[in-house]
Amino acid sequence: MLKGYVDDSGSEPSSPVFVLAGYVLPAETWAAFSDEWDKELPRGKPIRYLHMKETGKDFDDGQFDGWTIDEIEEKLLPLAEVIHAHQPIALAAHARWSEYEKFKAQSSLANFIQNPYKALFHEITRIMYGWGKTRGNPQSVDFIFDEQGDVGDEAVSWYRDMKSAFPPDARPFFGSTPEFKDDLLVLPLQAADMFAWFQRRKLCKPVTRPRMTKIEELLTEFFIVGSDIDVDGFEKAALDFEKVAKRRSGV
Repeated sequence: MLKGYVDDSGSEPSSPVFVLAGYVLPAETWAAFSDEWDKELPRGKPIRYLHMKETGKDFDDGQFDGWTIDEIEEKLLPLAEVIHAHQPIALAAHARWSEYEKFKAQSSLANFIQNPYKALFHEITRIMYGWGKTRGNPQSVDFIFDEQGDVGDEAVSWYRDMKSAFPPDARPFFGSTPEFKDDLLVLPLQAADMFAWFQRRKLCKPVTRPRMTKIEELLTEFFIVGSDIDVDGFEKAALDFEKVAKRRSGV
């Protein structure tokens, strides 16, 4: 059984790009990863957890409060090496908030995608299934996402809709209903947070410092595919959800 841990970056409309990204590994490999990550956090200059947003110069009272850029990079590099050592499948989907606003303004199906997270959630599932299918080995994946509050509660019903939208022969390859957990407690979600942050930076303001570039390379070596959802992509996702709604209502 595969497990995928996924986090978001740029979920505020003030951010140009909304990213959902994460890693997939066998469940037993995640246990070994968590042990190593847990040992790395307190090494050198210690932190209790990793939230990449706390590395920002305008973020006060986080784990990196008062740290220099060099100290932050020195901390991030070995954490990236822990991720790289386990060779996880990396996948990501992103959408520009401007594209979502266009879709919302012009589409008659906008009520089916009331939050871009829904389309990104749909796309992450589609990417993983499609990747397995092209390799002749589509495996089911149990996805664990960072807590999203009310949106997370809605996502459980979205997942049922997505399973219904796929061809019947695809359904055995869907894992169990996704779970939403606290990334302070679930260490692989911290790795997903790191990857999502770097993916957003790549799209908005690419890193240029040599050590940050090295970290990004470590995080993305096993990247299978990234997906950009534009207005048409939102429309296609909405059509899938509309078909499910019609089927359920007998229309």
